[in-house]
Amino acid sequence: MNSSAPTDRELAESLVRRAEEAGFKGIVVTLDTWVTGWRPRDLATSNFPQLRGFCLANYTADPVFRARLAQSPEENPMAAVAHWARVFGNPLTWDDLPWLRSLTRLPLILKGIRHPDDARRALDAGADGVYVSNHGGRQANGGLPALDCLPGVVKAAAGQPVLFDSGVRSGADIVKALALGATAVGIGRPYVYGLALGGAKGVAHVLRCLLAETDLIMAVDGYPSRADLTPETLRPVNFR
Repeated sequence: MNSSAPTDRELAESLVRRAEEAGFKGIVVTLDTWVTGWRPRDLATSNFPQLRGFCLANYTADPVFRARLAQSPEENPMAAVAHWARVFGNPLTWDDLPWLRSLTRLPLILKGIRHPDDARRALDAGADGVYVSNHGGRQANGGLPALDCLPGVVKAAAGQPVLFDSGVRSGADIVKALALGATAVGIGRPYVYGLALGGAKGVAHVLRCLLAETDLIMAVDGYPSRADLTPETLRPVNFR
């Protein structure tokens, strides 16, 4: 489950319990979206589906969320939207981490970590792993590339899981992230393109292509296994 925490703690606890009951294998808390960044493309297309009542099923199906409403979401959907807008996006601090940790036995991953000190602090405070991400550049234009931040965070994590995403568009990108120490690599937009064009089969096709390219690049470069991908397999390129 990947989400930002709502300001309503009882609602947050309910969402976590429901995630456990639904069989999720971990809780990923997004750190950099308690307020959205400046997104001209979204603004130009009015791409905020939640404000039109879409993409809210996790909330409108939640018993705690429903109990906060005078009328059910089915009877008054716009009132449900208005309440969601009031509670979505809690500016969490380090002081909230013990509370988050107490809510679940599932692995707790903090997403949006890009500094070694933050990685150490997260793990020392009870996180089971960290997730290096800049939200694909969506949140802060001109921010540090997530890939540049990865080696320092991996070193600070000292063997604990480090997930990675942001700008992954090919098997070559996956190979680079794995070589720099990522435990696992996530993708964002490519699978959505496949979904738009071909539904579930489109998503599967995108994933198969990425995995095939990753496998072939490793074979071409002579690295037979995941363990063979180390920072030494990469070489910096100076165009000056």
